Amino acid sequence: MVEDDFDFDDSPEWHGGNTRPLDASAKLVLARALLDLSQRDFAGLLGIPVATLRNWEQRRTEPDAVAKTLIDLIYDDPQGMRDRMARRTAA
Repeated sequence: MVEDDFDFDDSPEWHGGNTRPLDASAKLVLARALLDLSQRDFAGLLGIPVATLRNWEQRRTEPDAVAKTLIDLIYDDPQGMRDRMARRTAA
């Protein structure tokens, strides 16, 4: 069996100083993946057109400040927000 010796001395350390914060697009894509939803289902949950979600995810357009706040809330607790939104639509 061959033992590999890896030298990572040339790799930067991972810390907040050398990483970019996630933008709204990345947060949407990650939250949708965590919830295992299609774009159509996620857009329905959000109450927005599928085209709007696609444009946001593909960075063609940028959500307004209110939508960005909602995106942050969804990203921070995807399942909790899904449950809240499902209750809202069921009422």
